[in-house]
Amino acid sequence: MAVIAPLAGSFALIFGGCCSNVYCLEAIVKHEPDSGLLITLFQFVFTCLSTLHYQFDPRCRFFLKPSPVPFQKWCISAALFFTVNMMNNWAFAFNISVPVHIILRSFGSVTTMAAGWLRGKKYTPVQVFSVGVLTLGVMVSAAADAKSKGKTMDTSSIDLTSASFEMGLLILLVAQLLSAYMGAYVEDIYIEHGNHWKANLFYSHLLSLPLFANFSPVLYKQFSRLHASTPFQVPLALAKNLPTAANKALASTSQHVIFLTANAVTQLLCITGVNMLSASTSAVTVTVVLNIRKLVSFLLSIWLFDNQMSALMIFGAGMVFGAGALYGWETSYKIPQRCAWLKHTMSSPAGVRHRGPKDKKRPTTPNPETAKEKLNDVVEKAKREFKPNQGKEWDYKIAIAIFTVLAFVTRFYGISHPSQVVFDEVHFGKFASYYLQRTYFFDVHPPFGKLLFALAGWLVGYRGDFLFENIGDSYITNKVPYVAYRAMPATMGALTVPTVFMIMWESGYSLPACVTAAGLMLFDNAHIGQTRLILLDATLIFFMALSVLAYIRFYKLRHAPFGRKWWKWLLLTGVCLSCVISTKYVGAFTFFSIGVPVMIDLWDLMDINRRQGALSIQEFGKHFAARATGLIIVPFFLYLFWFQVHFSILTRSGPGDDFMTPEFQETLSDNIMTLQSVGIEYFDSITIKHKETKVYLHSHPDKYPLRYDDGRISSQGQQVTGYPHNDTNNHWQLLPTKELPSNEGQHANGARFNDTLFEIKVDNAKGGQDFKTMSSHFKLVHVPTKVAMWTHTTPLPDWAYKQAEINGNKNVQQTSNVWYVDDIPSLPVDSERNQKEPKKVKRLSFLRKYVELQRAMFYHNNALTSSHPYASFPVSWPFLLRGVSFWTHNDTRQQIYFLGNPIGWWLASSLLAVFAGIIGADQLALRRGLDALDDRTRSRLYNSTGFFFLTWAAHYVPFYIMGRQLFLHHYLPAHLASALVTGALIEFIFCIEPMEPEASPPPSSSGNVKGHRRTLSRPVRERVATQSLLGSWIATIVVLAAVFWCFLFFAPLTYGKPGLSVDQVNSRKWLAYDLHFAK
Repeated sequence: MAVIAPLAGSFALIFGGCCSNVYCLEAIVKHEPDSGLLITLFQFVFTCLSTLHYQFDPRCRFFLKPSPVPFQKWCISAALFFTVNMMNNWAFAFNISVPVHIILRSFGSVTTMAAGWLRGKKYTPVQVFSVGVLTLGVMVSAAADAKSKGKTMDTSSIDLTSASFEMGLLILLVAQLLSAYMGAYVEDIYIEHGNHWKANLFYSHLLSLPLFANFSPVLYKQFSRLHASTPFQVPLALAKNLPTAANKALASTSQHVIFLTANAVTQLLCITGVNMLSASTSAVTVTVVLNIRKLVSFLLSIWLFDNQMSALMIFGAGMVFGAGALYGWETSYKIPQRCAWLKHTMSSPAGVRHRGPKDKKRPTTPNPETAKEKLNDVVEKAKREFKPNQGKEWDYKIAIAIFTVLAFVTRFYGISHPSQVVFDEVHFGKFASYYLQRTYFFDVHPPFGKLLFALAGWLVGYRGDFLFENIGDSYITNKVPYVAYRAMPATMGALTVPTVFMIMWESGYSLPACVTAAGLMLFDNAHIGQTRLILLDATLIFFMALSVLAYIRFYKLRHAPFGRKWWKWLLLTGVCLSCVISTKYVGAFTFFSIGVPVMIDLWDLMDINRRQGALSIQEFGKHFAARATGLIIVPFFLYLFWFQVHFSILTRSGPGDDFMTPEFQETLSDNIMTLQSVGIEYFDSITIKHKETKVYLHSHPDKYPLRYDDGRISSQGQQVTGYPHNDTNNHWQLLPTKELPSNEGQHANGARFNDTLFEIKVDNAKGGQDFKTMSSHFKLVHVPTKVAMWTHTTPLPDWAYKQAEINGNKNVQQTSNVWYVDDIPSLPVDSERNQKEPKKVKRLSFLRKYVELQRAMFYHNNALTSSHPYASFPVSWPFLLRGVSFWTHNDTRQQIYFLGNPIGWWLASSLLAVFAGIIGADQLALRRGLDALDDRTRSRLYNSTGFFFLTWAAHYVPFYIMGRQLFLHHYLPAHLASALVTGALIEFIFCIEPMEPEASPPPSSSGNVKGHRRTLSRPVRERVATQSLLGSWIATIVVLAAVFWCFLFFAPLTYGKPGLSVDQVNSRKWLAYDLHFAK
């Protein structure tokens, strides 16, 4: 009975509270159908106030009892709770019908069971079957209820390929997955910290309240409409027993406000029961009970409000109750009975002696060396486990909190200045507007970073009316929410600083080393300046740092493979890597920097003499497959996912059409090519336009000169050039190769007929395909020489009136050879060919669109070779020889000049050289038989610091072989890695560690055996406790003081204010930086 009592109480609260809640809910919804958000807020507030006494203690800090559960876990639980509720309601804003919503929301038990199975829980076939039947029953009952209320169940009108439907479906799926994870997460909290359901009830609602602040206007409107309803009518029988003041208060209050309060009270009872049940049973049991409760609420609603109960509803109710009973019978009776039987059969009868394990050896003479080694291991283990206050690392936590706050202050200070378009905001702000307008555009970068900017604009309700045409355009005048746009990269830039701190911390470095590395990032002017604007680099650097952090966490679990945390950090590494390369293609360098240590790790696993024991080929195959899945397959599919989102949003014709093939353009609505294309016939006079340069194929009576400037002799034929303007000399007649009538094409049948013969080769032509204007892209191939007609942007001399040169290209396949017919001037206006019928938008497979876009992106990215006044070479980046002018304002003499912190950059670059020198000196010393470093220090220097150095080199060296435009901001990822190297070397150089006697190797019958000495790896706090950190702290303080002064000195150039005088500008031209207003 003691076990049944809590369950009975929770059932009574769930069914009593939730079912009585139906009456109030129906009464409110019938008057104000859109009041769900207000109802939720009232329930949260009332639950907080009603459960406050569980946690209130005036003697404690903040008047709350110390929570046995870490506060961080309560925050995560509250965020999940609020997010799931909001996403389920948000899905209705998209093209999601009632049946789709019902089906997906009814799968709560299934997703919870799946989440439990993934976490290692086992379920019997009867439990799985009963959950499936119960889910189906809820779907049938809910569908019958929706039909009885007049809600349409027709899904034929849903466009399954529309972006709206895809987004709504994605939201519902994410909500279901989060709901399942939330149930498992709370269950784990109860298992680890005890059944503190009262604390969970209080904190999950209290911490969710601030999240309602963004919806305050909607909440106010909903409450105003409810408050305007008729006053509450107090029943006479009740009025006689109430005080006069209570009667007056009730009579003066709106009846729907009363219902709102009653709804909150009954919901409190229901939620209390749910928390009590979740503290006593599994997450699957909770969802099963809640599904049954939903059906009981349906039936109660039918009974109270005289709704009709159809046969389908009765059938669904029978399925739910039957499946619920079957699940309860299996869980509460059969499984405990089976466990008791197994326990009984496994117990041994009295008096029977047990045989020892088969592998147990007979006692042997103790080995004194082995006993001594075991004793040392026990002592070391005891020291680690009973180290006072070890593991709390409060100083690290305080430091990372301070750095996080300072990072947000430095990134968000004055973020609204300037209120004008700055530098490359002209590109990425425009792309965000195109996303919001669903207008197709082309860019050489993958879509992930730009989608984040579009998300920021969408969240604040912006429609993308401003297209960021020119640097200096006013945001205020055009009413652009530019602060919301800039807040996205600023947030990521701020979070990069604690991520760098975490990388050093997780790598086992001392606190001065962590502070040094994070401080170089915190006060770096380049990182601050780049992350305060609508640019992609903040996203790139943030996810690059997360990739390094996730891989380090994964590597630390290498001796416990295939566990839940091992998989988690492996997959997180892959996800972060995918986000890096989905922002910019230089993210491939991050793949390389992590791929190299992964390959080294796999190579070590192949070693049959590895210290942890040899792996079989099957075990090694599992390791290889897991890493290939987590670091290659998952990132690739996530990378493809962002392109699918890109194509789903951009469905309208736009400025990016010209970069794509006609087949691709026909998948866009409102496309000019689709709307205006006309079939071409022989003898039509046409105008031919070059696809890239947009010049017309032109010919005028003038002849080529007899001798060119370079001495070559010409044919003195009639000039054929490229002309950018429409002209009658652009008209060409399309003639067949057969004999023509005497009155047609007389000149074409002359003596040089074969010399002037061109073949029209239509790209991607299919049999029977029409040749049309605009939509048919083709190459003009000269038949005798097999070269393609081609033009370029360099103009001809004065004898050709500076028009474009038309020449032949031996490489026929190049895209610069493509032309198209722009118009048919000879076509009469009333021609039947001009009568256009409405055309449906065509569809291409995702892979075809992806491959085409990917090829165009790579081609145009490599074609970015034109000069730029602020372009620079990689050799100048580590030394910060020049910056980039982002923005100027003449009236106030203000300017934003992109420049790093010179002292920080020069220090980091110098220590990179020092690291290379240390490695070289150590190798030379080892060659000469000198061992200057102990094994632990050498291992850290080569493995950890060497990994940081590899990351720097991988993000810096490849730029030397690139032929495209390069700027200083391309060095920012490498600079982050150099900051990590700097922090590591601060510890290496200035930490004084006492020498420890090395343990002698165990005796061996075969004499001395070459190999690595095994050294015990100690936690960072224990290791640092034996060191003198005074030198490290002095070095850290000196470095950060110099870096902080330099940051303040160059801050006016970073933040764009205040304006500087001539002397002040000149004082900041340390390396002849090309600053404005220096005169």
